[in-house]
Order: sequence, then structure tokens, then C-alpha cells
Amino acid sequence: SLSKSLRLGFGALLCLLFSLASTTTAQAHMLNMTRMALQTQTSGMSELTVVIDLGQSLMTPAAYWALSQAPLGQQEHLAAEVLAQLDRHIKLLASDRSFSKTLVSWQFEAASLAAVANTMTPQMATLVYRADLQDAEQVSVQLDDTLQIPWPCLVRIDISGAALPASRLLTDSNRITRPIQLTGRINSTSDLLALAIHKTQALLPGLSWVAVGFQHIIPQGLDHIAFILGLFFLATGLMPLLWQVTGFTLAHSLTLGLSMYGLISAPANIVEPFIALSIIYVAVDNLYASKLAPFRFSVVCLFGLLHGLGFASALRDFKLPEDQFLTALGLFNLGVELAQLTVLLVAFMLLGWFRRRSWYEPMVAHPATVAIAGTGTYWLLTRTLF
Repeated sequence: SLSKSLRLGFGALLCLLFSLASTTTAQAHMLNMTRMALQTQTSGMSELTVVIDLGQSLMTPAAYWALSQAPLGQQEHLAAEVLAQLDRHIKLLASDRSFSKTLVSWQFEAASLAAVANTMTPQMATLVYRADLQDAEQVSVQLDDTLQIPWPCLVRIDISGAALPASRLLTDSNRITRPIQLTGRINSTSDLLALAIHKTQALLPGLSWVAVGFQHIIPQGLDHIAFILGLFFLATGLMPLLWQVTGFTLAHSLTLGLSMYGLISAPANIVEPFIALSIIYVAVDNLYASKLAPFRFSVVCLFGLLHGLGFASALRDFKLPEDQFLTALGLFNLGVELAQLTVLLVAFMLLGWFRRRSWYEPMVAHPATVAIAGTGTYWLLTRTLF
């Protein structure tokens, strides 16, 4: 029956959205997880490097952004409270003894305030300490219960003369590593999970650009979602829809790339109203056209060029790495495409099997298209008058 089919469709939609949310959350935790590396020397002097997302933990994004932009001579003063907190609550232990450590250098990385506030683009601070472990035969790393940082925390200890590092994984419920021998042979039972995460994490900074691209559509790009749904409601079959989406994709990829290279540009206050107009056009065309017009593909490609400029204005909030510019740009675009395909997948899951029913157009497609046109009109007015 119709009601049973709709219930099944909505159930599948909820499962999909739950899976996407879980994946995104897990990836965010992997991207901005805290990392500590202790490197020992034969002299006994050791170096502890702490890499931490301060803007998502011990500081607000705005405070961390202000810190990153301050002159080097003022940074230690501005970060004094946070630095003291880290010094107190990160401990190097041997037996019952706690070794003191001295902060020798720091780097507060931040591309923009938007990047700091987004867990998908972690802006990591790097703190380097020195500690004298000359008399220690083994060491443990402990984080006090009152310290709240992005979890998990991967601890790596490179021991002088050892072929392989020792790795441990700390969590909110497990805040101290097992003792690690600094002399003699290393215990070969070090956590396989921590070692696997250490290997995997090298890939995640690049993959974060996929997440940023996906996030720009779902949930932030409601106007782009409306445009894709506008294409969906007039498409007479899967192949015509895929042709339109492919043309739209190639077009916005072109202007996104050219804009990010500085070859073309357009102010957001011009681009955004025209994006709203593109949504209105597609919706009105759906209402008055009984089939796809021959020029529809060309119009969709033209609008794709316009939407690419919109993507570029959003991407400028995040500084692309100069040494991996093309890779990051391509991965961002991949994330956008995955989000667009997700929108179409959800639409097909909910409505695809009703498309050939006699009541589909008057009861589903036309009302939805009117809603899209009205939403586009609202966006046009707010983007031009306010």
C-alpha cells in the first residue's frame, strides 16, 4: 500500500542519515585527535611534542584565532592560562616520580576563523617541551582527569637505539599508558590499534577536504540541494537526470578551479542572488514543461558555472595547502559530488517508485516544485534587499 511504502522509504532515509552522521562524527574525531610524541636521547634529555586542536577544546574558536594572529612576542602571554593547564595536567611518570618539562617552542596554526570552528578542518597547535629522563628506566604518559581534550589521544614514544616506536592510545576513560621501557628491548605487545591509527591518520588530513565539500552541500548548502531537487522533479528517467547532473558537475568544477587559481572572480553579493534565480528558473520550467526541452542541458550547464563561483566563495574561508593545492581542490569537489548523489539517492528512495503513478505529478512533483520556487524567491529577496 502507499502508506506502507512511505513508511519503508522514511525508515530507509533515517538509517541513511544516521549512518552519514555517525561516519562524519567519527571522522571528525579522527581528524582532530590529540597526538603526543616523546623522543628520547642517549643523553637522557627527551623532547615531548604535543599536537592539539585548542580551538575545539581548551579555547573558543574566536580566542584561538586571535591567538594565532597575534605577534609571536605576545602569544605566550595570551596563551598563558592554557599553557599552564597543559603543563600541569600532562605528566611524564616513572614509578612514583613525575618529571618536570619546559616549553621550548610553539606554533599556533590557523587558516581562518571558519576553519578553526569547523571540526572537519582542524587547525592544530604544536607545543614542544623538553624533559630530563636521564635516570628513568621506564616512562608512562598520564593525562589528569580534569583535562578535556579532543579524544582519542595517540601517544608515540621513539626510544633511542630502538628499531620501532612504542604506541599507546589514550581515551577519556583510560588516561595513562602502561609503562614503556626506555632501556633494553621494547615490549613487542604495544597496542596494534594505536599503531593502525597512527598509520591511518596520515591519510586523514587529505580526506578532510572530502568532508568539507560534503558538508558544504549537506547540511549547509540548502540552495544547492534545492537546485538538484529541481532537476529531479522534471527528469523523465534516470539517464536524463544523470546527464543533467553530470553537466552541472563539470560546469561548476570548471569555474571552481578557475576561481581558486585566481583566473576569474565574482563578488558573493552578485553570485548568490543569481544562484537563487537559477533555482526559480528550474522550478518554473518544471511547472510549465511537460518534457525536457532540448536547451535544458545547456541551461543547467550555464547554472553550473554560476554555482561553481558560489562554491569558490565558500572554499576561500579555508586555506588550501600550497603543496597539495590540486589534490585538496579535487577532494573538495569529490565531497560536493558525493553530497549531490546523496540528495538524489534519498529522493529516489522516498519518491522514485511513485514516479509512474498517475497521482505523482499533481500530488507530489508539482507541490514540491512550487515549494522550491517559493524558497528560491525568498532567497532572492533576502539576498538582494537585506
